[in-house]
Amino acid sequence: MHEPALTGVRVYEAPGGVAGAYCGKLFADMGAFVARASAADDPLETALLAPDLPESRGLYGRYLNAGKARAAPGDAPYDILILGEDTDRAGPLPTPRIATIDISWFGHDGPYADWQGSDLIAQALAGMCHPAGPVDGPPLFCGDHHATQIGGLAAYCAGMAALIGGAPAEPQTFEVSILEAIIIMSEMQMCHAISLDTPLDRRGINRFVPTCPLSIHKCKEGWIGITPITPPQWRAICDMLELPELRDDPDLLPPRGRYPFADRIEKAFDAKFPSKTADEWAEIGRRMKIPMAIVPNAEGILEHPIFNARRSLAEMQASGRLFRTPTTPFSLEETPPRRDLDATPVYEPPSPPLAPATDAMSPLADVRVLDFSMGWAGPLATRMLADLGAEVIKVEAGRYPDWWRGVDWTPEAIARGQYEESRHFSVINRAKKSVSLDLTDAEGLALAKELAATSDIVVENQAAGVMPRLGLGFDDLAAGRDDLIMLSMSAYGSGNAWSETRAYGSVLEQGSGVPSFCGEPDWPPTMAHVAYGDPVGGIYGGAALLTAIYRRKRAGRGQWINNTQIEAMLPFTAAPLLIRQLTGVEPVRLGARHANMSPHGLFRCSGADDWLAIAVQDNAAWPRLARRIGRPDLADDKGLASVAGRRARQDEIEAAISAWASAQSAIEAAAALQADGVAAASVLKLQEIDTNAHLTARSFLYDIERPHIGQQYQAALPFRRNGARYPMRGLAPFLGGDSKQVLKTLTGVDDAAYARLRERGVVSLAPTELRQA
Repeated sequence: MHEPALTGVRVYEAPGGVAGAYCGKLFADMGAFVARASAADDPLETALLAPDLPESRGLYGRYLNAGKARAAPGDAPYDILILGEDTDRAGPLPTPRIATIDISWFGHDGPYADWQGSDLIAQALAGMCHPAGPVDGPPLFCGDHHATQIGGLAAYCAGMAALIGGAPAEPQTFEVSILEAIIIMSEMQMCHAISLDTPLDRRGINRFVPTCPLSIHKCKEGWIGITPITPPQWRAICDMLELPELRDDPDLLPPRGRYPFADRIEKAFDAKFPSKTADEWAEIGRRMKIPMAIVPNAEGILEHPIFNARRSLAEMQASGRLFRTPTTPFSLEETPPRRDLDATPVYEPPSPPLAPATDAMSPLADVRVLDFSMGWAGPLATRMLADLGAEVIKVEAGRYPDWWRGVDWTPEAIARGQYEESRHFSVINRAKKSVSLDLTDAEGLALAKELAATSDIVVENQAAGVMPRLGLGFDDLAAGRDDLIMLSMSAYGSGNAWSETRAYGSVLEQGSGVPSFCGEPDWPPTMAHVAYGDPVGGIYGGAALLTAIYRRKRAGRGQWINNTQIEAMLPFTAAPLLIRQLTGVEPVRLGARHANMSPHGLFRCSGADDWLAIAVQDNAAWPRLARRIGRPDLADDKGLASVAGRRARQDEIEAAISAWASAQSAIEAAAALQADGVAAASVLKLQEIDTNAHLTARSFLYDIERPHIGQQYQAALPFRRNGARYPMRGLAPFLGGDSKQVLKTLTGVDDAAYARLRERGVVSLAPTELRQA
């Protein structure tokens, strides 16, 4: 057994906020010594997980802080100092050797710098809420701790970039914005809105443009989630459900032609799925290669055969009881994360910092990545590395380009360059090179292996088993070397009974169980996103790679990272899993309400489909809100002075807020409430994000111009170093556009050999007719 990846790294976490605590948890789970000071008024120690359940007090904090040492800030030395979003920065703090990771809701400059934040407020401003939920509203609160966990994960990535960058010549601070971190969830839907030249309005529960059907259906027992997209998948699910009238309807065969018929499709499916259990349907779906998954509740997650086989849940003690919670989803085979969260923190002598990078803003400048991934999750992970200075070589083929280059492979579309018009591809593949190689050809495959031999990292997100069958699995590529890092990102991982499950980002959300805890109590399991599992899996994949890179630089060893994208969604289920184990019953969904804040929700304003998000985070904010809405009687009502008292009268309070909000501009109302010290925000539509004044002031959006696309805004990394934003390092590549230069430089292919490769179609600079077939 090798020592943990971060042995010798020392972290001091100043208490204050879930994002800061989650960042510290990730460091601790990967082997760093994390010390955290106690704070008498720390909400993590007192917050309830469930209303009217006193025994749930502080339980989520226990999950975040298990395995951390208690220490005073004077203890030294520390490599990393974590300041959480709610940390009191006036207190005594140690000076770290490497970096301070300074987390805040919105950053320390820009129009929102002094605003109060919460998970709901950040989600509203990131465009996450508005596209989901009932047509008439309200928009959907995606779930507590979603924004703060992703913010903490982004902070961990900043910390790893700092460690990899080595000993700094001067003190450095990495400023992390939770809002900027979660905009990655909205980035692709922003592209949809622009590409379709129409706002993405809400279409109903579990409906997202342009994918149809993307839905969850009740079975004889349990729920099943489905996302058949391609024509073969559509035919297969219609055959499975014995619906020939849908299968043979030509209007329903093209993926984007089905949405106008969503009512008809879902009604037909609803009538068929109750004939079998979700387990039975899922098994049939795997055999027929249909993207579908059981949607587990909390008990289903705890008893999940694959999660248990993969040890996806770790163990911790709390109040004399054993609880199982999601393991940090970095599946590094040689240096896995902790699964015994109660293990006593081991103080290891501090490791000397790595040698300083030549350019502190490019800590990965000496790293080469060979990227076989396509779509969203894998390319997002490698984009993170490219943004930090790595050389990323993307391998595609004329017969099988990245599917986000487009779906129209007719001669007419190819002739006009349609495969270069995708805004989605442009966003997720910036600053990379493209090499076109047909891996079904022996010469193309041999060249791919030569490229791998010159690379530090290989990344792939193909279905489990595809790469080994090509001779491109980790065992093949690592033969004769022990420094290769390879990240595999399949749905359920390799080597288990569900490895062949077909999955998109939506199926990953469904299969993780997250929808079982989202929405109102009388709704079906409710999805928050068109493809939630893709960006979440991509960010965790990038974080796992950074961890492996640091360990490689420290110990000289690489390893296989056998990540599953579905496990990356499991941390969102930590709170309901704890409630289920504490009470023995499934947790009650709260909709937009909250166990520790009241009022907490979304309220319609005067504009067309304009909404206001409000989160009263403490008792002091309540009377200020009541007076702002013209209800001093409520402000002075002693029965409403506590959260419990307000929760008992939520209907009355929400009606009063609604009456006031209906005559207000959402933007003006949010600004007025924030001036009063009340956390509030306008619920931004997707098309409003790239013109947001706060994001513009913070230079968060790159303004690029690319042939075939024109102008486009792209989200930068959600952290800055010493106030500087990481530079835009290049546009997305043209298909095969770097083939000649890369092959000549790295494999010795000369001009004549390259011309032969082009003539044979091993290298193609455009999609081929084989792709259309």
